[in-house]
Amino acid sequence: MRLKKQEREFFRKVLENFIVKNPHFRQCQVVDHFVQEGIARQTVYNALNRRKNGQSILEDPRPGRPSSWTPSMKVKLKRLVNHRKGVSQRKLGYKFHKSQRTIGRQIQKLGIEDHAREKTPKYTEKQAIKAKKRSRKLVNLLYQSKAEIIMDDEKYFCLNGDNMPGSARYYTDDKSKCSDDVRFIGKNKYPQKILMWLAISNRGMSIPYFRPSKSVAINTEIYINECLQPRLLPFIHKHHGDFNYLFWPDLARAHYSKESVAWMNENVYFVDETTNPPNVPQARPIENLWGILAQKVYEGGWEATTQQELISRIQSQLKKFDSNFLQSLMGGVKTKLRAIADRGVLASYKK
Repeated sequence: MRLKKQEREFFRKVLENFIVKNPHFRQCQVVDHFVQEGIARQTVYNALNRRKNGQSILEDPRPGRPSSWTPSMKVKLKRLVNHRKGVSQRKLGYKFHKSQRTIGRQIQKLGIEDHAREKTPKYTEKQAIKAKKRSRKLVNLLYQSKAEIIMDDEKYFCLNGDNMPGSARYYTDDKSKCSDDVRFIGKNKYPQKILMWLAISNRGMSIPYFRPSKSVAINTEIYINECLQPRLLPFIHKHHGDFNYLFWPDLARAHYSKESVAWMNENVYFVDETTNPPNVPQARPIENLWGILAQKVYEGGWEATTQQELISRIQSQLKKFDSNFLQSLMGGVKTKLRAIADRGVLASYKK
């Protein structure tokens, strides 16, 4: 078996130490000793000849075949690839008369890395300016009042997690022997799902509210009578008895209807609509909570057969979120709002 460069250099060090410790050994004895240890006879003789000729234990770098990539070609490749989207290595191969693998290798040598495009909300110029201004107002209010944020949100959960990233692919050594429920994704035109409402803060989370998808979505009446009155208020009294909080709903129509605003004016401290920045999920940690919860619910390809089974699964997974998790989740709200206010709506995504 042929040794690699590092292995050959290491063997020469071992050989040198062996000869120093055993000066009375003849060359044939040295060779026989290492042959018995599994080293090729020719490798031992080559190492002995290098030592006899006074050559270094370390090998000089081999020149190899000169690269066909000229400096101008590298400059052109970098110009066509760096800071661009939709780059095709195959088409670049046609342009440079190289294989796709060669193009990929040269891109790597140039220090250019491939990254997935990050998903962010789509903003018009007017929306971006409004979000920036209102983020400034909200973060200033939070710093002045030193209040703790409470936020709520809704999310739909389906009976299965086929839309989760981990469920898009499967492993098999023979597709014909793989079961149909693993190989195929059955797509329903109107899948069963439930709507879940939840409020959270760094001190805990409220009792969730579940609503079947076939019933009426959350309107003003449902929002007040099912979410705010029976769930948000008890949560505030239990976890924020010092009343040093600020309730931050999103800008859904039901959340800022006349009836909802009138109820919140009478019962809670909340973020006024003119202070609430639009479309800033990057500053609302509850959006991250939904993603983490969905991963736990559908972990291992789990599927529910009934809506009640799905609700029970969600409730059991919610219990795994402790106070430390919620504190770390809610810890960066002010920082992200400040970044949006100072550097724009995409600032909190940049690192």
